[in-house]
Amino acid sequence: MSDLLLDRFGSFPEALNAAEADRVNAIGGRDVEGLFASVRTAIHIVLRGRLPQRAVLASEPAVLEYLRGAMAFAPNEQFRVLYLNSGNELLRDELAGSGSVSSVHVYPREVLKRCLELGATAIIVAHNHPSGRLVPSRNDRTMTRNLVEAAKAIGVAVHDHILIAREGSLSFRRQGLL
Repeated sequence: MSDLLLDRFGSFPEALNAAEADRVNAIGGRDVEGLFASVRTAIHIVLRGRLPQRAVLASEPAVLEYLRGAMAFAPNEQFRVLYLNSGNELLRDELAGSGSVSSVHVYPREVLKRCLELGATAIIVAHNHPSGRLVPSRNDRTMTRNLVEAAKAIGVAVHDHILIAREGSLSFRRQGLL
């Protein structure tokens, strides 16, 4: 069975994040879908455990590893928000949007509404590019600019927007785009 999945998808992470119908076609049955759901959940729990509950920004490599594990191999674009308190401790990690293979739409208003609900004073946002290209699109830049401006108005800092791909990441902050 594993050979069938590797032949079809190329790697275990890609098989794990493939659409259920594609996996069923590759192995000829639904028998393992419960197992795949359990493995995905277990991986997410393990990676979340590696993300420190204190001083999130003090461990940027852990944040990048967590985000890569959570979304680098997803077949569609996802937009994730890490909500932080004034001590940069993680309050919540939420998937704010899931889109197509080449885009995801997120409303800054909804992200900031959630900041107010949680009492977050800062956020780190991230989204993936299933294509593997670590190049922010015009829409990525515009949405980030709009989010930063709106966040300033309510006293929420946007620490970074991180673009995640299978083979790496790009920090808008480090690139001077934030």
